[in-house]
Amino acid sequence: MFEFEKICHDVEKMDPITYSALVAEKSKDVIAGLVDITEGGLSGIAIYTGLVFGAIVSDGKISEEEFLLIEPLLSLSLGERVTYDDAKAMMKYYKKDSKEYKKFVDAAVDLFGEISEDLKADIVTVCMLICGIDGKISHKEKVWLKQLIK
Repeated sequence: MFEFEKICHDVEKMDPITYSALVAEKSKDVIAGLVDITEGGLSGIAIYTGLVFGAIVSDGKISEEEFLLIEPLLSLSLGERVTYDDAKAMMKYYKKDSKEYKKFVDAAVDLFGEISEDLKADIVTVCMLICGIDGKISHKEKVWLKQLIK
């Protein structure tokens, strides 16, 4: 547990250049690792997008910093430009329909049993970085991250 808290603290203190480079590098690795995986009819890209969005909505809000980080990914995966208002609306949907999103996260966590430890670590790292983009990983975000680690 102490190690988890230390890593969270390190992410919260990361400078923007290192942060951006690490998100880009790890995202590339995760997408490459998930590209051949299909779970419950979802492609690897859809699984990755869902996990990224889960990291963003885990604290119940979406900041402009979080949105700017994932906008290209959302727009690419949905096939059309996504605005900040669109992302906020998607977040409200997931909050209202949390049972469906919980099923998605449960399926993603089940998938973790089928992938390498390195890929799992990269996924958790990307999600942690996204949670910490605003300089703070909240209690709700930590709870969400811990369910990925289980």
